[in-house]
Amino acid sequence: MNERAVSEAIGFIIILGIVMSGIGLVTLYGYPVLVKEQSNTDVRNMERAMIVIQNDMKSLCFKNVPYKETTIQVSGGTLEVIGGDDYGVTFTISNSNSNTLWDFSPGALVYRSDRSTEVITLENGAVITRQEDVAGSAMLAEPRWFYDEATGTFAIYIMNITTDEAMARSGVATVRMSLEKVVTHVNVSASPGEEITVEYESDPGNDNSVAWGNYLTGNLDMERSGDRYTLGGVTRLVIKDYRIRIHGI
Repeated sequence: MNERAVSEAIGFIIILGIVMSGIGLVTLYGYPVLVKEQSNTDVRNMERAMIVIQNDMKSLCFKNVPYKETTIQVSGGTLEVIGGDDYGVTFTISNSNSNTLWDFSPGALVYRSDRSTEVITLENGAVITRQEDVAGSAMLAEPRWFYDEATGTFAIYIMNITTDEAMARSGVATVRMSLEKVVTHVNVSASPGEEITVEYESDPGNDNSVAWGNYLTGNLDMERSGDRYTLGGVTRLVIKDYRIRIHGI
């Protein structure tokens, strides 16, 4: 057999070209998919971790547990603790005469993903998810606010996060917190009751107004006018402000 046209160099170049083309296709199409899936996994894990921290806060507030410590894995992003004094979101609760009964900035735990635009916030007892710099948000876990129509009782439970300094952590974080104090406010009105208004003033950097709006109008059947939500027929308003101090993460 005549093998004068056979060249090992040409064969090597063809095989190398096929291998490099395969690597290029995997890099072009496969790697972004892998990164996206890893980012989605990190976000789902942080959603569950935030709900765990929310349950720990409920234990502090409602089960007389003095101290909680939880270790979580913060992957693909950063967990930040913002005290109420430095948090731009404000809740204002007022009555029919526009008298302010309670106003506060709740503080928050905020997770921001490094690989995507996902932001998860634990704010005033609610776990909320949204996309960075995009309007819209949704609640993953709801706070403990109740309205009993039969008795006209509106109960608002506030989880107010305080801290001595701003904190941020990636990797393994241990959230250490304790219940600092509880402040109770009770407002009783004569029948047929009065209108109670909750106003949510959002922070452009932490805008969860859509999630709170859907919760207040959906679960509590409040009437909406801009960022003001009104509930009529309230004969007894109970506000319990739980001050939760974050010692470290």
